[in-house]
Amino acid sequence: MSVACVSIIFLIAMFVSSSSIQTPIAQKSQNESEITSFLDLENSTFICYLSTDNITRGENDLVIFFRFTYEDGSYIPDSDIYYNISNSLDEKIYENNLTVNTSQIFNDTVIWSTFNSQAAGNFTVTAVANSTSTVLVTSINYFELAVLPFGKVRMSFPSNPALLARNQNNDVACTITNTGGTTITNVTVTSEIHKTGTSGSVTRSHAIPELTLEEGVQYHGYISFFPDTYLYQKHSFSITYRTIDEPEQERTHLSDPLEIIVMPNITINEYEIPVNATVGETYRITYSITNYEGVNLNIRPYARTQNSSYMLFDENLEESIEVGQGYHFYSIEGEPQIQGIQFLFYGIELEWETVSETNWYSNLLPTVITYITIYPEDSSANFFNPIVTYSLIFGAIGIGILYFSRDMFKNIAKRVRGSPERAFPEVTYPLNKVILDGSNIAWEEKNNLDKPKISNIENMINRLSKVNFNKIITVADAALRYQIDNQKRLDKLVKEGAMKMLPARVDGDKFILRLAEEEKAMIVSNDMFKEFREMKTWIDQRRIPYTILENEVYLHPTAVQPIEVEEEEGISD
Repeated sequence: MSVACVSIIFLIAMFVSSSSIQTPIAQKSQNESEITSFLDLENSTFICYLSTDNITRGENDLVIFFRFTYEDGSYIPDSDIYYNISNSLDEKIYENNLTVNTSQIFNDTVIWSTFNSQAAGNFTVTAVANSTSTVLVTSINYFELAVLPFGKVRMSFPSNPALLARNQNNDVACTITNTGGTTITNVTVTSEIHKTGTSGSVTRSHAIPELTLEEGVQYHGYISFFPDTYLYQKHSFSITYRTIDEPEQERTHLSDPLEIIVMPNITINEYEIPVNATVGETYRITYSITNYEGVNLNIRPYARTQNSSYMLFDENLEESIEVGQGYHFYSIEGEPQIQGIQFLFYGIELEWETVSETNWYSNLLPTVITYITIYPEDSSANFFNPIVTYSLIFGAIGIGILYFSRDMFKNIAKRVRGSPERAFPEVTYPLNKVILDGSNIAWEEKNNLDKPKISNIENMINRLSKVNFNKIITVADAALRYQIDNQKRLDKLVKEGAMKMLPARVDGDKFILRLAEEEKAMIVSNDMFKEFREMKTWIDQRRIPYTILENEVYLHPTAVQPIEVEEEEGISD
């Protein structure tokens, strides 16, 4: 039998077996060739389903769930999802693009206001998924949009929270929308129903006339506030209205909550941040504050260096300080540990006490970023002639002993070679980019409460800056934020761009391997990535193991011979 005949029989058998696969909602893209739709879908399945088959305009959000898998049920993490929503007239009313790095079902939400101007009827959700390892796959779903049989009011605030000035009128913009199915009349904003936060009064006046709004129409207006004291509060307003269908029945609805902040009258008079420090000597930041209020207020100062091992600040530094009325002088003290140049982050936050919890809402002094130079301990600061003389004499004696005692010199040389500084020679790596497995590094050395340490990540970033890497990318699982020993320091790393937190339910290992592949980068992790080794045969060539011992970071060679840079393009799954 010829090779051509065998090939034809094989293709027929493949078509017959593939036609029995159940793919009720995974379809070939309209833009792709129609030749082998079932054959292509053997490798991937895309499922898109909705939170409900029916939603009501002006009242419900639409949640769309996605799942993209191989035929064996395993999830495809590197997926690009495009979807759109069209109305019964086949007009596109909404579209969105998602880049997904996940091993689970994921979702996206379309908020109620998207459907405000739409008539009731049937709507279509069309979604297209693809990745580097699959073809385009399409899923189509339908839902019915209902319109409220009566009028309904939604009141929202474009600028929320609202920062108000004391002892003057403050106009806060608001939007009132008729989200129902009929015209509403006699719309009136009355009093707040719910008010939470700190104590304090705020006079409110409504600049909103009595309204009549047709279906889907919005009104843009203002509410004026006159606060006479500092406060933090949440206000929700009561709205009364009637409909033209039932003009005798008065209806009531609650607005979206509005956050109001009025700052206390407390000022920083001056502060001083020294730019130099010496190892072993006290480093001091000073600042003064005047509290013009008649009550005590609480502040929280903070200070840290880019690498925490360079400077030890008081453990109680981040606790709040009660500031009484009048002028006050304070200082923050730290103890320099290691010489070098370090960035210093310093600021003061104002504490707001609400009914249920304490929140840090305001920066009394936003973060000041500067740098300090830490010099080594100077044991010869005062030179007198006798000291110089004795130093020269003993130096000459030492040189003579070294010169005439070769054996002694050899012994000293051996000790130097065996010292901790020389015990771990510098390792070089063929690639100039590196990905840090932040969660793995944080857990490597735990604190006395058995929590992962943020200092591990900071020390690792500092250590890698001294190696031949010109790009350092740190990523960590979302869960680390709730496990770490110092959440505020982690948040600052993220805010400063030194670290990226992955979204919830994203598989960190898969993302790190994918990113290393795209960036052509090494990976710092003690994770062996065992479940991915069949697909990623290059793991041992790029994974850099490490040791953290008493806050010192030691990098080790890769498990196999390092890859050649020019062969990098040949690495594949």
